[in-house]
Amino acid sequence: MKDYQLQIKRIKDKLVQAKIADKDFKVFGADAHLYKLNAPVDLKTVEDFERQYDITLPIAYKLFVTEIGSGGVSYNGSGAGPYYGLYPFGEHFAVSYGDCKAKQIQSPAKISPNITKEKWQSEVNYVDEAGDDDSEFDKREAALWGGIFIIGTQGCTFHHALLINGPHMGRIVNIDDGDRQLPQFSFESDFLDWYERWLDDVIEGNLSERNSGSFGYQMGGRQEDLLTLYSKSHDLGIKQHALEGLLFKKKLSPSILSQLEQSFDEQSQEIQSTLTEVLLAHDYILAVPYLDKLFKSNINRAVKLIHSYAKEHKKEWVPLVKGSFHNEMDEEAFRFASYILQEDPTLDFEVLKPFVHHENPAIRSQVFYTFSFLKDKSNYEQEFLIGLDEPNKNEIITVLQSLGDFKTKAILKKLQELVYKFPYTVVEPDEDEMIYYTDNTDDLVYITSNLESVLARYDLDHDSVKTIDVDQFELA
Repeated sequence: MKDYQLQIKRIKDKLVQAKIADKDFKVFGADAHLYKLNAPVDLKTVEDFERQYDITLPIAYKLFVTEIGSGGVSYNGSGAGPYYGLYPFGEHFAVSYGDCKAKQIQSPAKISPNITKEKWQSEVNYVDEAGDDDSEFDKREAALWGGIFIIGTQGCTFHHALLINGPHMGRIVNIDDGDRQLPQFSFESDFLDWYERWLDDVIEGNLSERNSGSFGYQMGGRQEDLLTLYSKSHDLGIKQHALEGLLFKKKLSPSILSQLEQSFDEQSQEIQSTLTEVLLAHDYILAVPYLDKLFKSNINRAVKLIHSYAKEHKKEWVPLVKGSFHNEMDEEAFRFASYILQEDPTLDFEVLKPFVHHENPAIRSQVFYTFSFLKDKSNYEQEFLIGLDEPNKNEIITVLQSLGDFKTKAILKKLQELVYKFPYTVVEPDEDEMIYYTDNTDDLVYITSNLESVLARYDLDHDSVKTIDVDQFELA
């Protein structure tokens, strides 16, 4: 049987150690909660709450709030804990409001660690099918989040929560009540294990820098134990989780890295991709040959890894990136590849010229954003002229912003056409001095304001550009 009292003592000791380890409050949210907890609540308060809502709270959480602490100095009175901390007991515990709060925490849990994206989406769709019937919508949404007891915020619409009924009662789950993304369970079996794991990660330095805002989504534990799990398991999912846990560590020992490298060739492509990420995050030199291999088989993944983990080495990958742009590259990979290309000392972006015709407007916009870094744009005039003919309003804004000081008569002619196409728009305030934009006026104001900035470089404005003969105009 688990010795809760021994664990509670460890947690109290580790709270002190965590504050010492993170004395400058570098861990995400620590500057708000300051590793402080208010006094515990008495057991009667918890039992009264359970009777009021006809629920039973998991023992590990009850022990925490009655023997360690409840609330503190962070947002909404939160105390020391992951992200912005843990809410005071009995406060901010529901997604739902009013009478639906009780229904939410009392309803049977719909989620489980194995719920599929398709099943979850069908549950979300059922809520939305309530349409304009607010009462029905609230009931369905309360049921969607059934059994979920929110214990703290991660920022925006993301929360960490406790599952308080069903077969997975006591587990911690990460939810998003805004876009209602698929909930993700933490790996720990109960609240105290989850909280102690957070303290361990703070003390070990795992929550600094690149991992500061991602606690609770990876497998925890000693790196040696994670390596053993990875090595001995034949389940690809478990192997992935173990590797992601190793990726989360601040620093892996040379021995661990060596053992990961030795097992590389015998793994599936998917595992090799994650292995490359782990090696790259911890030892760039060691990872280079594996990253080069990944680049040849999966450029989308490779450029993302370079951007994320090898920022200071981007220049080394410019030649390979230049020869790798292709029409099947996905939007995100194209963006990251463009970031790498910007490290080219010669700023030679000729390889991007064909992509001004790409069917994806986001890729076209990325091309022009990259062109903005050119010191000499004279060889790119035709591409800018194509961009200024673009029907997509957002892309026109990007093209205008990317022109910089580049001025030609051909471009000025296009600007003259745009002034007529997008007449200067002023949105007048109402009687309360408030300005309201529609979708159309919002885009129009952005375009005309950017046009105004570009025309100013010609010493022109929306009115004067209409009166000139561009062919006779003297460029300064």
